[in-house]
Amino acid sequence: MSEEKRTPISIYLTPRAAMILREYNAGSRYGSKSRTVEEIILAFDTINDTVKSFNRFFDTLPSDLQKNRESGTIALTSLLQSLSNAISRLNKSSE
Repeated sequence: MSEEKRTPISIYLTPRAAMILREYNAGSRYGSKSRTVEEIILAFDTINDTVKSFNRFFDTLPSDLQKNRESGTIALTSLLQSLSNAISRLNKSSE
């Protein structure tokens, strides 16, 4: 099994972003802030792809089906479950 090569990146955060990162780092109990940032980036990527897929799905539906509440509810439930899975390991601290 080959090891992934890590790429060091320096970033500067606003005070608000730094506070939010601290909350996620404490709440998710990762050993380092870089691991928390990595999880946030991976979760964002998954959420972004899911939302785009959801939009493509609705763009392909005939207009009479778009008005159908049942199919919309099922699609929305599926989207929310996918989003929940993407962020399941990220939690803010409850301080």
